[in-house]
Amino acid sequence: MEYKDYYKILGVDKNASPDAVKKAYRKLARKHHPDVNPNDKTAEAKFKELQEAYDVLKDEKKRKEYDELGTNYFNFKNAGGGGGYSQNEHYYDYSGEGRSGFNFNANGGGGTGAGFNFEDIFSDLFNRSGRKQGPLKGSDMSASLEVSVIESVKGTERIINLNGEKIKVKIPAGISNGGRIKLSGKGSPGLNGGSYGDLYITVSIINDSIFERKENDIYLNKKIKLTEAVLGAKVEVSAIDGKFMLTIPPGTQNGTKFRIPKKGATDVSGKKSGDLIVTVQVDIPSNISDKIKKTFTELSTEGI
Repeated sequence: MEYKDYYKILGVDKNASPDAVKKAYRKLARKHHPDVNPNDKTAEAKFKELQEAYDVLKDEKKRKEYDELGTNYFNFKNAGGGGGYSQNEHYYDYSGEGRSGFNFNANGGGGTGAGFNFEDIFSDLFNRSGRKQGPLKGSDMSASLEVSVIESVKGTERIINLNGEKIKVKIPAGISNGGRIKLSGKGSPGLNGGSYGDLYITVSIINDSIFERKENDIYLNKKIKLTEAVLGAKVEVSAIDGKFMLTIPPGTQNGTKFRIPKKGATDVSGKKSGDLIVTVQVDIPSNISDKIKKTFTELSTEGI
């Protein structure tokens, strides 16, 4: 069964009153009712989802179980207990040093809480067995974090804020786009003395006006003079790991690409390195003197 947030589905706050829940459901149900949207499978699926969410949140007992168990509510339902189930998501904003936009949501990727016993859950809810419930590990959480190309190649550290707690996140050198970082014990709290879940951070690499990264290859553009393209030259190129001299052969065309092996990013294992690809952009001057115009006029008569 798909993991869902019933509050989000109905568009209400977690502390919404029963009347607010009912009002939100009726408004959305009218909009997505199959009679209003004939032969619309998407609307039909949405209507069923709304009914599922309302069935739980309108019932005081089901809603309490849903709120208290969170991720484990799904396991509880599959074991034959309680009413409807959904994932209980919460959204927070992190703000770090240097760059904002660190988005966090509970019970996301990286797995769900584990190590519980179904009989313990029944004992906790209905007090039937009389045994002391064992500890339950908290749910894992997921987050996303943006880094620059340079930060992804060299590695960096970020300080994020979670409900007043400062957490240091170390971004390893060479991390790839979509790479994940695990912070043990930074997820949701456990139950009955159980350990905290883990926090999984997915890294997104943001290309900029200078560097672009594709897997382990790094791309950049280099402007050269028209005379350098025609006559050839050695030009200085600023790469991530420092400056180097690039040889431009005579007659180099605009858009020519030069591949410099092993000057790209090295992956987190330190074993595989990409290349640096430099694309030449020939700079055509906009202000040309009469002397230069005369020279080019003469060259044009020779078919150049």
